[in-house]
Amino acid sequence: MKLVGDNEGIEELKNIKENNLFYLKYLIKEAETSLNRTAEFKGKDGKQKYKISYNPMTREFAVEKLTS
Repeated sequence: MKLVGDNEGIEELKNIKENNLFYLKYLIKEAETSLNRTAEFKGKDGKQKYKISYNPMTREFAVEKLTS
């Protein structure tokens, strides 16, 4: 699995991996199987939103920060 995009969002995913592996697996599966190939999640502050997008051609996950 390759992650690209926003560094803060990638750090948030690493934090989720350490604290709630089940939720990280859910986000990955949601991005892989949803119709628009995306899933949204919040950072540990509970305010900042991020979007993870899956590209099946390259098998990359792109993370981007969403504006409030």
